[in-house]
Amino acid sequence: MVGLMAAGMIGIGRAETPVASHDDSFSKEGLLKADVSTLKDTQLVAHPDAPLREDQNVLWCGTLQLAWNQAIDLVGEKLRFIHQPREVDLLNLENFTDKDLDATSYVALADFERNNVEDEIRAALEKTFHGAASPELIPEKPPHPGPDDFVAYAYLYKNLSFPQPFEEIDRPLLFSGRSTFVQDFGFFDRKNDLDRGVFSQVSIYDYKSRDDFIIKLKTKSPDDELILAKVPPALTLQATMDDVLKRVTKNKPVTANSNDALAVPKLNFDLRKNFTELEGLILQPSPTARIKSHLTVSEVKQLVRFQLNEKGAILKSEATIVMTMSMVVAKPEPHIMIFDKPFLILMKQAKSDQPYFALWVGNASLLVPAANP
Repeated sequence: MVGLMAAGMIGIGRAETPVASHDDSFSKEGLLKADVSTLKDTQLVAHPDAPLREDQNVLWCGTLQLAWNQAIDLVGEKLRFIHQPREVDLLNLENFTDKDLDATSYVALADFERNNVEDEIRAALEKTFHGAASPELIPEKPPHPGPDDFVAYAYLYKNLSFPQPFEEIDRPLLFSGRSTFVQDFGFFDRKNDLDRGVFSQVSIYDYKSRDDFIIKLKTKSPDDELILAKVPPALTLQATMDDVLKRVTKNKPVTANSNDALAVPKLNFDLRKNFTELEGLILQPSPTARIKSHLTVSEVKQLVRFQLNEKGAILKSEATIVMTMSMVVAKPEPHIMIFDKPFLILMKQAKSDQPYFALWVGNASLLVPAANP
């Protein structure tokens, strides 16, 4: 069996030495847990070069790509299949790699079933996360695996907390001009009660109008960046990401102050997907490949757990691919930064050009609803 997995996961510690679970860092308030196939207005995509519509949520996380990269290394060449879909060509580009992450935040490996790959995965998770990881997508070891069956796996966990919490705004936010009120945070109503350090956590890039601006929120992780961009979408998620990062690079930031306003919708979701468009593909190895068998992709799964609130942003993600034998001084104008229309969220290593998480929020279905609008 060939399996590929990528995950941001939760951990259960040893009984004798309890450790904090990744899951414990998430709140259950307003949690949306769903299979993406049941959501008409949300997509989880294998690669960010995916079409983008302003009113659609489009989510991408690099764990599936990390797992795919490991499969390429094991096979010894780019993965080629009969009836190859576009997603395979994009994944074979390997334009997101482990160089875009710090070594303490992820696990990625691939090996054959004959080498007990499932045990290798668990050992790697233990070594990296010290008992805090509890994966959900590691497959069961098959009773009679083929000689070249393998699993490729990747796991990612990030917790980017703010140095100081933002204000939980009492007034619900009306998102995208519709009748959907959602919970939000920032600085809006009680700015005089906030510590001045809260405002310094917001760097404003290329503010053109209240409907076209980019901000970076400072977290306790100096090597990571949390970017929010309320911008017109480009044709694809990748093109929108590229445009935003180019604007960040070309512009010097302005630090927010008490004259400004900020309102960011809260998000709290746990989304899963089976990539059926990649399942059933038959591997066509070349004569120089390390694997000679015509394996079949029997399973491709990914989960993405994400939370954004006044305390910070938390991400865990997991993906699996299984292949088996087949058969100035003056008071400035205020910056009004109200994320009440579609916007982009990016998470990336500061040293990297490629984010490891991207979400275009095109509608309110992933936002935490307000209790009393």
